[in-house]
Amino acid sequence: MFCKNISVIIVNYNGRHLLKECLESILNQSYPSIEIILIDNASQDGSVELVAALFPDVKVVKLQTNTGFSGGNFEGLKYATGDYIMLINNDVIVDKDCISNLTASMEKHQDVGIGAAKILVYGKDCIDSAGDGFSTLLKGFKRGEGFQSNNYDKEEFVFGACAGAAMYKREMIEQIGFFDDDFFLIYEDVDLSFRAQLFGWKALYIPSAIAYHKVRSTIGNLSDTAIFCSLRNCELVRIKNLPFGIFAKHLPSFILGTVADFLYFCLRHGKIKLYFKAKIEVIKLIPKMLQKRRQIMSKKKVTNSYLTSLTTPLLDRRFLLMKAKKFLFR
Repeated sequence: MFCKNISVIIVNYNGRHLLKECLESILNQSYPSIEIILIDNASQDGSVELVAALFPDVKVVKLQTNTGFSGGNFEGLKYATGDYIMLINNDVIVDKDCISNLTASMEKHQDVGIGAAKILVYGKDCIDSAGDGFSTLLKGFKRGEGFQSNNYDKEEFVFGACAGAAMYKREMIEQIGFFDDDFFLIYEDVDLSFRAQLFGWKALYIPSAIAYHKVRSTIGNLSDTAIFCSLRNCELVRIKNLPFGIFAKHLPSFILGTVADFLYFCLRHGKIKLYFKAKIEVIKLIPKMLQKRRQIMSKKKVTNSYLTSLTTPLLDRRFLLMKAKKFLFR
């Protein structure tokens, strides 16, 4: 069980107030062979100094600019030596057996390249993510978000993992690549999960691997940066990865989802300028994304019917309930 080395990468931006609990939880893991790499995105709050003083065994790489979550993890990969790459947000605390349980379950499946932890909302009895799903709205989502913590207790194959607490097999990363640094933050994990599925790798949700997320402690609640990246990057995921046949099949649901997004961000939250700024940026990036798409599709190994089997129907009861709660109360 303990034969594999694990590299833990944490990306930090002005998260000094979060780092102590996060790092202590990693250092207290039951899994013995762990290296910790902290990538600091040009913080100005003394984060680097805190880690150097309290956690001398943590490798700290201080960047001169903020490269976002995607760029930070990509930089961290350069220093990682492990057989598995574990990503943990700086606002996440992991249960002592989280890494052990992820590794043990992933080792049982040669074709599993992604391990998804069960991420609970810190201080509340509810789920933040039980792995990632991909709906017939043609958009990624966090499975189980908002449901009580005693739900989603079955280990099962899923579409992907929320990168706030996720494990990736190095062999898979070497084959398919890592995060796309054009994303900066948000949906970079959905993009990677989609690419993994296209290339024939699987994602496994492992509910015995528990993590606690201090939700929105880093990027804030509906901040302009988060909204812009969300609105832009969901489109980039589709342009890069979505087979045309699946797009055509679910076009009515996609249109409905697009209208819902417009109503939510533009009318409910008054982010009209930001909405169109994000969509204009998508148009600018289309040539670049199409070039990446050609490379991805040339290596596609699975059928559209297999990918469709991983999608969550719009009328799925739990999915509808989750979306309704978010639309009405957030």
